[in-house]
Amino acid sequence: MCGRIRQARTLSEYEERVFPNAHTILEVADAPRYNVPPGTRPLTLHRLGDGSEQADRLFWGYKPAWYKRGPASNARLDTVLKGSAFWKPLLSKRIIVPADGWFEWTGEKGSKQPWFISARDHQPVLMAGFTAWQPGREILAETGFAIVTDDAAGGMIDIHDRRPICLSAEDAISWLDPATPITTALELLSTPRPESAFQWWPVTPRMGNSRYQLPDTADPVRDLPQPVRDLPPTLPGF
Repeated sequence: MCGRIRQARTLSEYEERVFPNAHTILEVADAPRYNVPPGTRPLTLHRLGDGSEQADRLFWGYKPAWYKRGPASNARLDTVLKGSAFWKPLLSKRIIVPADGWFEWTGEKGSKQPWFISARDHQPVLMAGFTAWQPGREILAETGFAIVTDDAAGGMIDIHDRRPICLSAEDAISWLDPATPITTALELLSTPRPESAFQWWPVTPRMGNSRYQLPDTADPVRDLPQPVRDLPPTLPGF
């Protein structure tokens, strides 16, 4: 799954990955978010409405009026591909959630260890998402978004059995293009960046509390007994 992300860079850094030749300067409430949970308003990039390049802070979690449970923060790819009535109305309303990386947990309840997962090339990750929002609509759970997830593989499965679908910059551009047919867009979800494109390491358990918003949420913790995957001496770009 994907239950927590980090967005500590500027909007322009994310924009350059998805809209490299932008014709307008995007503006949005811009401040680093070191520990972003569902139920908040992360930065998203999209081309909804008139098809122009846009950035907005949308509600993370989707709960249509008829749905009796809490907002869904993730959309399982297998469910989407089976034609789920829950997600089908959103297939043409595609967004990218840019992030420095995401967090997962290992261990037993009461002593869980958080891990930070980021791109090996230190570039922002570009998570595919669906939303019910359109420009002019109120931003709340009924018009919220969900990040698409799929089964994890390789060494990443040791951290969690599911992972967000992260697209290459080229595929992210196609994903957002209103002219991209739904069938083609769904094919992009089947060819995400591989697990070998990522690195991960344990971080402070303090970030398990979503109110913890200090910059060290992604700093490596070095005194754990378990092995660490590609532990860096520093975190470039953070």
